[in-house]
Amino acid sequence: MEAKSERAERAAQNELLFRAVNEQILQMTERFRAQLSDIDIVCECAVASCVGTIRITAEEFVRIRRETGTFFVLAGHEDTDVEDVVGRRNGYVVVRKQAVAADA
Repeated sequence: MEAKSERAERAAQNELLFRAVNEQILQMTERFRAQLSDIDIVCECAVASCVGTIRITAEEFVRIRRETGTFFVLAGHEDTDVEDVVGRRNGYVVVRKQAVAADA
């Protein structure tokens, strides 16, 4: 059985990778901001094989990403062993890594 700390580390690496992808999506759509209110981002869950997408406003993405340790995941993709749900939206949830919450 995988140790909780190893699982948390792997989850964090996957989430950071997906966050980097979403940062690129946002950057590419910045020039079309006037025409685009919604963007499709990839699920930032810990599962490396997840290919789910979340439709979100660019403003919501920018607002949530400012909060340390928060990630967007599809509903049902949250891992309550290593993260807490801090918000529920239509079809997705916002999670915060427990280590970050403990440090805050």
